[in-house]
Amino acid sequence: MDHIPYHEHVLLTGKTRSGKSVLAEVYLAGFDKEVIMLDTKGQVYERRRKKEELWYGLEEGVEYTVCETFEELLECETLKAIYVPVPEEQTPDGFERFFKYCYDKQNLTVWVDELMSVADSPRSYPFSLKSLYTRGSSRGETGTSVWACTQRPYDIPAVAMANSTHFFVFRMNQDQDRKKMVAVTGCPEMDQAPTGHNFWYFQDGWDEPVMAKLKYEKRERG
Repeated sequence: MDHIPYHEHVLLTGKTRSGKSVLAEVYLAGFDKEVIMLDTKGQVYERRRKKEELWYGLEEGVEYTVCETFEELLECETLKAIYVPVPEEQTPDGFERFFKYCYDKQNLTVWVDELMSVADSPRSYPFSLKSLYTRGSSRGETGTSVWACTQRPYDIPAVAMANSTHFFVFRMNQDQDRKKMVAVTGCPEMDQAPTGHNFWYFQDGWDEPVMAKLKYEKRERG
């Protein structure tokens, strides 16, 4: 797999603990451009409790900042940020404001930890998120890309599928989710569920996917 261009959209699918979020975390830690992670599941708090790194390989306060409100995000000065919105900001208006900010800011990557968490249904996704998918990457290297993780690709909007260029497909138990990825990529191999932390990788324009395995060393904070 070659380096993924900063301005191209990426979709990662797989059941809980299959490895999709870990892959995104490790890969995006190496991006030398601005990255904002939208943490709707509050994994930051769980990791703090377990004394684990909040972002693998990066130093909090130096390379990334944890922001709990949108105002804190606006004042963030580090290259990367984890936006773990308070409940009052996890609303349709709150998500619309966040994605519009990302669209207008340009030259960054938005990492959404669970795409289904930002909308009540496939028809109610924030307008500015749709704009990111359809126009965010059209600015080339200065565009805004979306890295989206989801457990259930069957339920996410077509705009996310149609505009993603790279697909990381981990194990999914639901037959309809695997069939969805077969339909999106045109690769019948996607109907075969990878085992362990193995995953299918497919790039738009390829004839078939490749099988790979996620490997990383888990570390605790000192």
